[in-house]
Amino acid sequence: MKTLIRTLAAAAILAMPLAATDALAHAHLLKSMPAEGAVTASPQMIMLTFSEKLTDKMSGFEVVKADGTKVDVQVAIADGGKVLHAMPSKPLAPGAYKVNWVAVTDDGHRMTGTVTFTVK
Repeated sequence: MKTLIRTLAAAAILAMPLAATDALAHAHLLKSMPAEGAVTASPQMIMLTFSEKLTDKMSGFEVVKADGTKVDVQVAIADGGKVLHAMPSKPLAPGAYKVNWVAVTDDGHRMTGTVTFTVK
């Protein structure tokens, strides 16, 4: 009987993280266009795809040149709230760029990150 109780207690403890997974969900970057580290022509669209639905008022990104100058972009959410995208207002000049992103889910979890690429 003691063995059964210990086994059930151990199973319950091991199962606890699995039950909390949805409540502790964070939006992780799945892919980007341009891809991390890409050397490419000026992109017509910059897209970031996440693992979770994002809160539109708190999520977004900025595009910054190597010298710190911000690129003019208007970020929107698409694809059921999992994709952030923007079109640069004009073609990007050759050089290095960073996409600094913020992704906030409905439960308030905030993730940040950076994607870098180079325009040839």
